[in-house]
Parts: sequence; C-alpha cells; structure tokens
Amino acid sequence: MFKKLKERHVHLLALAFLTGLFIGINFSFLSSATEPAHKYLDYFHRVYQIILTEYVDEASPRDMFYGAIRGMINALGDPFSRFLDEKSFEELKEMTTGKFQGVGIEITIQDGRVVVVTPIEDSPAMKAGILSGDIITRIDGKYIKGQKLEKIVKMIRGIPNSSVKLEIKRRGYDEPLEFELERVPVKITSVDYDILKDKNIGYLKIKNFGSETTRDATKALKFFNGKGIAKIIIDVRNNPGGLLTSSIEISELLLGPGKTIVSTRGKEGSGRVQVFKSQSEPLYTGELMVLVNRGSASASEILSGAIRDNGRGKLLGVKTFGKASVQKSFNLDDNIGVAITVAKYYTPSGELIHKKGIKPDYEVPQDSFSENDMKSLKIIRDKKLMEKLVKNDSDYTPEARESFRRQIAVNGATLSDKGADFILKDWIYRFKKKPIYDLEFDTQLNEAVRHISGK
Repeated sequence: MFKKLKERHVHLLALAFLTGLFIGINFSFLSSATEPAHKYLDYFHRVYQIILTEYVDEASPRDMFYGAIRGMINALGDPFSRFLDEKSFEELKEMTTGKFQGVGIEITIQDGRVVVVTPIEDSPAMKAGILSGDIITRIDGKYIKGQKLEKIVKMIRGIPNSSVKLEIKRRGYDEPLEFELERVPVKITSVDYDILKDKNIGYLKIKNFGSETTRDATKALKFFNGKGIAKIIIDVRNNPGGLLTSSIEISELLLGPGKTIVSTRGKEGSGRVQVFKSQSEPLYTGELMVLVNRGSASASEILSGAIRDNGRGKLLGVKTFGKASVQKSFNLDDNIGVAITVAKYYTPSGELIHKKGIKPDYEVPQDSFSENDMKSLKIIRDKKLMEKLVKNDSDYTPEARESFRRQIAVNGATLSDKGADFILKDWIYRFKKKPIYDLEFDTQLNEAVRHISGK
C-alpha cells in the first residue's frame, strides 16, 4: 500500500458543511523577507501601535491580528487559501468522518459568481434538488455578490438545526429558484456497491474520499473478486473529492506497481515537483469504466485521470469540474493555522486538471427535460403540487405513477410520462433509502453498461 506521506497535501473543499481534511504541519517561521517586506512590516507595527495608543474605543489585539492575517490571504485573490481560526479548526476535525452539520453543498467562486460544485449524496441539498452548476445569488434574501468564499460558507452553515433560504439561478430557467434547506446532522456512507441486476457487472459508487473510503472500497473489490465479477463500473459523479491519500490508495487497488497516479507542481522555478506512484500489486485486475460529471472534482479527478492515463479503463459522462489545486495547512499553534495553495495537480499524462477538468472518452449527457416539461415543472413548483399530491410514505408503483400523472394534468401540468415518472420517483426517494443504482432513468449508467459489455 502507498506509504503515508510525511507532509500530506489535501484539497480545500469549500463546502457549506465542509468536507475533506487539512492535516496541520508545524513549521518554524524562517524569515526570508526582502528589504521592501521589512518596510511593510514596519508600517504594520506602527499602525498597530497607533491603534493601541490613539483609537477611541477598546481594541482587541486578537481581532486585529486575525483580521490582518485574513486581509493578507485575501490579497492573494485565491478562494482556496484561507485563515483557520479556532472554529475553523474544530470544523475541519469532523471532515473525514463522513459526519457533518449543515445543508451539504460544495461551492466555489468562478468569475465572481458563487457556483455549486456538487450537492452531497443523501444531504438536504441533494434531496431538495440543488444541482451542480447552480449559481447562488442570495442567502436568506441577501445578495452575496462580491463576498468572500469563507463568509459565504459560514452564512450557509449558520446555526445547527435551523434553516436557510438559497436563491438559485439555473440554466434553462428564466426566473430564479428558491430552496429552503434544513441544517441537520448527516452521516454519509462513503461507498455503495452491488452487482447490476441480470448484468454480471459490478457497480461501485464512491461518494467522497474520506478516512474510511479506502477500507470500504477494499471490501467492495474483495466482494466482486469473490463473486467472479470481471467488469466494474466506478461511479464518481457528484463526488467533490476529499483526501489526496484516499484517492491515491484507491488508485493503488486498481493499478500495478510503478504506475504514476498523479503529480503536483509548485511555484514556477521552485523545483517543487512531486510524483505519486503505486507501490503495490493491484487488488482488482478486471475491466473498468468510470462515470464522471460536472460534480466530479478534486480527488475524483485524480482517480479518474489515473485510471484513464494508465490504460486501466475508459471514462464516460461529461467533463469534470476542474478543481485540482493543492492546499497545505500550516499550524500557527495547536488551535489556529493557515491553508495555502502550494501546487496544482497533473494527470499521469501531464494534463493540468485545475480549471480545465477531464474530458471523458465517451461524451454522454444525462437526459434533460423538454421545453414543455420545463414549463410544467414550473407550474408544479409554484403550486407546490409535490407536497400536496405525494405522501412522504408513498411507494413508487405503477398505480402511483398513473395517479400522479392524472392529478398533475388536472392542475395544468402536462408532463411527458417519462418526466412525470422521474420527478415522482425522485420525490419519493427523498424520504426513504434510495436504491444504490437506477437503470430506469440513468442514461449514463445504461451507456456505461453497453460499452463495457461490448455491445
């Protein structure tokens, strides 16, 4: 198994509930400041002394220095570098356990807009219908344009067991959508797996890359080996990433010794290049296919790139998100620190992932609603027909489907049969355990089955 890194590089997942992990590294501060830097440090010291002696009200040294550190990092213009105060440190401790308190979305800033990277599996955001690519414009009625990512994350996290209203701009919709989400404790299962019915093909869904993911993926692969399964579809759609070490360890389960998994490159001219290679025999040697989409980010992109570039399998779906910069955390003491972007990830073939994403071998978008169905969906949403017509304990049966189609038609929503069945099924499984896979509506999964079966 890949040896543990002495200095672990990990992703900053800018989540409304925060996922992933920064493992702090204690460093002594080595001064290499140039003469101009000394001048600016002198300015800083003088301003601090002026405030202490002249400012009309009581000033907290802690608040001033914390604010100064935040200002210094904000000046970098990098949404992923940030100051980790005591509260942030506490939040980071719960990241890799798969437990969180919040609504369950990862967000980032692109071109000044707050964009949803992905809703997290089984979270309030996913159950409410938040989608990758949604643009958040307001939080609890307040415009957030120009706000720092850290502040937006805190606004969404809010107070446990309360609710938050998000106004969303979504492609294909003329009017903004509003979602009210509950901030609740959620436990995410890192890995789900099964054998596709009547297909003799394994299905392995990796929802995030946390401290338990390698263990769970190992269990799944041993299960497939024991059943004689020669082909597996790995699903990392809507997986925002997590621990670098986890994605490397899982890659090792599938690659051979000496195979390059990923490399990182630091500041130009720094000579900081690190190549991560597999060091063990693979646990599973059968054929692979990987499902990816816009919600596949960071560690998901590392695993996908490693499988593709080493010739272990093909990718199917749509281009990944393109979030692959390396953050390293530096402890300032036991309770505070900074997370700074120090490098970017490259696939084994040398392809830069960050801001570009990975294009799949087979471009297959999911089915989308027709223009008429979109209009009917707006009627259903505006009239709150799902809440009125579908009980929380309903089952997805032929009778329920037929009844639902009739009732929405009476209310002026003329959805296609497939569109009606899809939203009914999606709504019902917001309130009960979802099946591990869905061959009825999952176009990408069906196409993956076709390709890996050689049909």
